[in-house]
Amino acid sequence: MLSFINEIDDPIVQRDILDLNRRILLFRQGQLNEESFRSLRLARGVYGQRQPGVQMIRIKVPMGLLTFDQFRAILDVCDEYSTGKYHLTTRQDIQIHHVKLEDSPELWAKLEASKVTLREACGNTVRNVTASPLAGLDPQEPFNVLPWAEALWRFFLRNPVCQEMGRKFKVSFSSSDEDTGLGVMHDLGVLPAVNDAGELGFKLLVAGGLGAQPAPAEVLHEWVPTDELIPITEAILRVFDRDGERAKRQKARFKFLYQTMGRDALLKEIARERAMPSGAFPDVTHAEHIPSSPATVEEIPAPVGHETWRKANVLAQKQEGHFAVGIRVPLGDETTARTRDLLDALAPYTSETIRVTQSQDLLLPDVVEANLPVVHRILRDLGWDALGFQSGVDVTSCPGTDTCNLAISNSTHLSTVLEHTLEEEFPHLMFDRSFNIKISGCMNACGQHSIASFGLHGSSMRREGATMPAMQILVGGGRRANGEWSFGKKILKLPTKHVPAALRTVLIDFEQHQLPHETFADYFLRVGDRYHYNLLQQHVEGTSEDLYVDWGSETAFKPQIGVGECAGVVIDLVSTLLLEAREKLDLGLEAMQEGRWGHAIYHAYAAQIAGAKALLVKEGEKTNTYADILASFDRVFVATGAFSPEAGSFTAQVLSYLGGANTQTFAEAYVQTAQAFLDELDRHTSTAKAS
Repeated sequence: MLSFINEIDDPIVQRDILDLNRRILLFRQGQLNEESFRSLRLARGVYGQRQPGVQMIRIKVPMGLLTFDQFRAILDVCDEYSTGKYHLTTRQDIQIHHVKLEDSPELWAKLEASKVTLREACGNTVRNVTASPLAGLDPQEPFNVLPWAEALWRFFLRNPVCQEMGRKFKVSFSSSDEDTGLGVMHDLGVLPAVNDAGELGFKLLVAGGLGAQPAPAEVLHEWVPTDELIPITEAILRVFDRDGERAKRQKARFKFLYQTMGRDALLKEIARERAMPSGAFPDVTHAEHIPSSPATVEEIPAPVGHETWRKANVLAQKQEGHFAVGIRVPLGDETTARTRDLLDALAPYTSETIRVTQSQDLLLPDVVEANLPVVHRILRDLGWDALGFQSGVDVTSCPGTDTCNLAISNSTHLSTVLEHTLEEEFPHLMFDRSFNIKISGCMNACGQHSIASFGLHGSSMRREGATMPAMQILVGGGRRANGEWSFGKKILKLPTKHVPAALRTVLIDFEQHQLPHETFADYFLRVGDRYHYNLLQQHVEGTSEDLYVDWGSETAFKPQIGVGECAGVVIDLVSTLLLEAREKLDLGLEAMQEGRWGHAIYHAYAAQIAGAKALLVKEGEKTNTYADILASFDRVFVATGAFSPEAGSFTAQVLSYLGGANTQTFAEAYVQTAQAFLDELDRHTSTAKAS
């Protein structure tokens, strides 16, 4: 056994890491095809980047919650295997870049020793479960949602229901009905709700999403009891796994399935799936957050500018006498050395916990009021005291062309330019959290540009036979005064070098025509997109040679768009599919030995689907969804007599789990049926090869 695995106590985690190491070796030896290997490594947080020969590692930080020791463990692997720099993402993950593929198992093992994981940070899985940065602290919240968020992400980690879906599935928890967790843009948004009887529950939003075709989430349930959250989520995932698109990547997100099905049909399918749950669901107990006392309370004179800093960066918690301190991290990029110094200096005066926010910042919870001056002094002395946490001057940006394969034009350098413009010319925005700017390097919206007051995504423009870097401008996204959300409207495309002037024009116009207490989102709704199209026309044209050079570059712009890996891959090799079918069945047999009957059944279900797909691919048949596979296999192989399932049809055989029971007897019979089916597939393919 590799020595680095010895620090891990959990045998399941050990096996995961050893399996990744084994498959890396097989891949390097040419015994594992690239597409199959890519699917596996993505689900282990190992992601290709723009530069060849190195990987981006995405570290999963559920709800953005970290202890100082966990953060130090991340900093340590960043120093040892990466560049000493890290990136905070809009989904509360931490990414490090330029990691050698062969180093990823050892890196993962060292993180797991501190209870930090890479598992399912990428790939077609349930991604990192996010939450409002103030969850458990928010004075407006009816109750603390974090115990349920914790239970949900742990329940679906390594759960066979969601290991190879058609696309990724994103879940967020908000702390109140103000949707501070951004459920409006998630596949599943969970908001706390209390019914008229005073019972705790959740409002559920579904089918939200950004990307090239953004869609706001719709209400699935106004209120469900807390103990129904995870069963409903599992049922939704099973419906998505079975009926979701798999071949057409652009139509494979859950929002497209929901748009096809509609709410009533989804509720019907959820009810059917809930009749056969995969296993016992966790019991979650309501618990409010209790701040830990700091080791030291040190009262010092307030530093210069303390009241301004408190106004811009400090939020009162619902726990009396405690405050959350916001720490701006420009672009979400920082170095390990600076961060380690910060944690060491803050440790005596805090609870030694920290939170990653959706705005790519950090939040320090549970600071007692007496320690606010000393915390401010530490932040000032170490250079972490930039004003305007989650405000109008705190620009959100994805890494863009710095590392991403899909980015078209540079987002990070432009973000820096815009922040400087705002701080110099519109300093009052550092106290305004209703206006924001978000930038993505492409239309896929990792920077969440669709929900920004002023959003941008990377693009290009042709002019006089040459290509210049451009940004598509969107205006008017965000939460309106009535609590409803608006997605930004596309206005026009501008040369990137004209964006600062365009932003200046929009802000000046807003301040000149704003009604009393009117938010920017409401102002935009009042004046409209055509108004802003005309307003920004003055920034479209230009003849300067500088327009053909992107921000942060000194050479002429040349689009270099690679193949993205956000969605994983579709594997269409017959031999690979048959091998994967056997691997899924082996997982089912293993689950049987461990008494996990529900998991055994679902592994056997997936094994039959994979095996059937192999034969259908060989015949050139449609395999866009699992439902297509069931119907096509019956038509092509059962109706012609090539296969004769005892259940009468392949569909009835596979879906018999819906009418079964989550017992050892049924699981044994179902797994045996799957095993017999795969054996028959082997005989069929052998006969076909011989002929």
